[in-house]
Amino acid sequence: MSGLAVAADLLILNLLTVVCSLPIVTIGASITSMNAVCIRLVRGESNSVLSEFFRSFRSNFKKGTLLGLLLLAVSALLYFDYLAAQNYVPAFLIGITAIAILFLAVFEISFAMLARYENTLLLTLKNSALLAVAYFPRTLLMLMFSIGFWLACAVFFRIMGYVLFMFGLSLPCYVSCMLLREIFNKLEEKQTESSLSQEDSIND
Repeated sequence: MSGLAVAADLLILNLLTVVCSLPIVTIGASITSMNAVCIRLVRGESNSVLSEFFRSFRSNFKKGTLLGLLLLAVSALLYFDYLAAQNYVPAFLIGITAIAILFLAVFEISFAMLARYENTLLLTLKNSALLAVAYFPRTLLMLMFSIGFWLACAVFFRIMGYVLFMFGLSLPCYVSCMLLREIFNKLEEKQTESSLSQEDSIND
């Protein structure tokens, strides 16, 4: 029953994310809100997917939109570089693909961090890049699941097309948040310890 409840929440969440991303400009705010809800689902803290999504959408609209526009700009640049390399310098294709995968990992973590923590956009991107390198095995698992899931849906579209339609965005996000949960817990423990030590030093 718990698994069915999560599946239903992910279905609703996927639909909300797709609908709120249709203006294209709001895609970043929608992805940030999806991450905020998935983080709460993973922690067992979610009460209402609908209200939590739109609460996060409002509070993270500006930063989420900027991050989304940056993602679109980088994606477009890499796409045109890939086309140019394909036509003129095929040897560069591997390098461009590797860079694209690296950027995907950084952005995937960035949206989750933006949903979880109050920070500047630049610092969020910097911290995300550091976490992607520091916790490379988990980063690799995130990428393997996301890319593998989308490829499987594309290759076996007749069988998995409905899965892509229902969970194409929310399921990879949910799995990523599961993998990021321990990392975020460690970060928050360090922050708590740091604040406690500062309080002790002030009291002394």
